[in-house]
Amino acid sequence: MDWNAITLTVLAVFGLLSLFVTLLIQLVNQLPDLFQAVRRALSALKSGEDDTAE
Repeated sequence: MDWNAITLTVLAVFGLLSLFVTLLIQLVNQLPDLFQAVRRALSALKSGEDDTAE
């Protein structure tokens, strides 16, 4: 392996690592909104079940 191949490999690995970390951060930032939406959906389903049971 020559230095060019090693340099390109290192750059590719760090590029992929950077992309992975960025995507992971974006996912973590969206989790509170996702949890809130799930809570609202479950709440709406529960209130809908109470209305139909009467």
